[in-house]
Amino acid sequence: MNKGIYFILGLVLASVGTAGYWALKTETKPIEAPKQTPKKVSLLTINYIPTSPSKPIDEGTFWELQASAETEPAEKNLKDLKGKPVILHFWATWCGPCVEELPGLDVFAKKHENTAHIVAVATDFKDVAKIRDFYKAKGIKNLSITFDKGGILSRTFRASALPTTVFINSNGHEIGRIQGAIEWTGTAGRLLNTHLSRN
Repeated sequence: MNKGIYFILGLVLASVGTAGYWALKTETKPIEAPKQTPKKVSLLTINYIPTSPSKPIDEGTFWELQASAETEPAEKNLKDLKGKPVILHFWATWCGPCVEELPGLDVFAKKHENTAHIVAVATDFKDVAKIRDFYKAKGIKNLSITFDKGGILSRTFRASALPTTVFINSNGHEIGRIQGAIEWTGTAGRLLNTHLSRN
């Protein structure tokens, strides 16, 4: 009787062992996630809209705050900036994406100060002290504190949404624009700088 039980147990154990062996042998390897190729950035992917044909910029007045808060703002004009490309950036202290973007534009301005004029024009013309406070709080040191008195410049350029960046070549012609925030310290900034210098 005992021999019969041992025989049956032996068969059961042998069967379990065989099943376990084949289960381990046919175990599927974990599926690896496909390798992601870096996304190519082009003017199209960063929402660059070319101005075709390019549009001559005859005038464009903006105002620059001086170092002293007691000194009256100085009147400036885009026509005086010919000779180098101009990046004209419209923003506001109440605009969330603008606030996040401006420190990056400040870094870009330092890097490319010899190759382009970067003009960041705030539309907060009713409270210019707020612009000065914002620059101080964010450590903005490479961009002049400029603003759009009466909103005239933003209307001239139809910059109805913020932020809006207009690209003007060294001959004073608008060649394109981007509506929305830009990654100035990354690939997009390098691409835009190259595009601007070639046009």
